[in-house]
Amino acid sequence: MHIPAILPPNPLEELERNKKMAELKQLTKKEQRQLRKQKKIEERKRAQRRQQIKKIVNITILVLFIGGGLFALIWFSLTASKLPPTTMEGHIEQSPPRHILNQPMAEVIQKHMLEHADGGGRSGVIIQYNCDTFECEPDLIKKLTDLVKQYPDNVYLAPNNYDGKIILTKLGRKKILNEFDEEAIRNFIE
Repeated sequence: MHIPAILPPNPLEELERNKKMAELKQLTKKEQRQLRKQKKIEERKRAQRRQQIKKIVNITILVLFIGGGLFALIWFSLTASKLPPTTMEGHIEQSPPRHILNQPMAEVIQKHMLEHADGGGRSGVIIQYNCDTFECEPDLIKKLTDLVKQYPDNVYLAPNNYDGKIILTKLGRKKILNEFDEEAIRNFIE
């Protein structure tokens, strides 16, 4: 069993305390009241300063937390891959003017084509290419066009600005190709 050692009082602290007590005894009662009042005022000021500091720290933490959340959200949205839809959710009942387009197909129309090509029949397959961001072979678009012409009922071709050189989509599925691969495209369509 350990018995704590009793430390002797610090002689300097004891001397200071005795000196203050002697000074207090020499003050009149009015001066003692004023001194106590002054101490209370100083204690309130210290307490208010502590409250202000605590408030500033809490606000700073909140601002950093919200700022960090916004930064993370913006960073995620900027770095997330932009890919075409593979669901029908939010589609409109509109078909593209033709199966081979030279302008990007609106996503709401893509979603409708995934449901059924030309507004009825089988589910559509959309082949999209991005030759603005990616380096494409000179004959890539011709190869894709010739292949799509072999599936006139439900396959569409359009340029895009998605994060993929060649992106194949159909309901619930997506495939990204870095180069033209006729066999892979046919397997995806069929």
